[in-house]
Amino acid sequence: MQDGAEVSEEAVRAGGPDDGALSPPSGFGRTLSTELAGRHAELQTLMEVNGLIESRTWSPGEVIIRKGSSDRDLFFVTKGVVEIWTEEELGCAILSEVEAPYILGDVAFLSGLPRTATARAKTEVRSFVLKYENFMSVFKGAPEWLSPLLSSFVSGIKSLHYKIAQLQDRI
Repeated sequence: MQDGAEVSEEAVRAGGPDDGALSPPSGFGRTLSTELAGRHAELQTLMEVNGLIESRTWSPGEVIIRKGSSDRDLFFVTKGVVEIWTEEELGCAILSEVEAPYILGDVAFLSGLPRTATARAKTEVRSFVLKYENFMSVFKGAPEWLSPLLSSFVSGIKSLHYKIAQLQDRI
């Protein structure tokens, strides 16, 4: 305390003399450290996920997914057109065409069932590929309720696929 000046009670609570300097609001340090910790966790997760994903490009006519295969990779199509088709006793049937942005392989990724159709690049296709094994290595400590939840999602997706197939048969 210089020249007999007194320090105000507010200045003492703020942590310093009342000299006109700005003081951070109460709880600021705690809020900032919580925000920084949250951002650090987000960045760490992003780094882990980036290590799981690879970028791929397919030329027109190349097969991306083959019907019946047991791989569980997930494809995030970012550019191009993909034909979804199946081979039956009567020949080849194109089920649909999808364009970016689109996700391929979600049913096999979540359920572990064999691929239900073949996906072939109609144009140049660019995609990010998430390898199932890499994904599971990051989430090996996932809660027990996650698996039944994913199974429920898969069941709903399969039900929709079945209903679509029935409607296509009617048409």
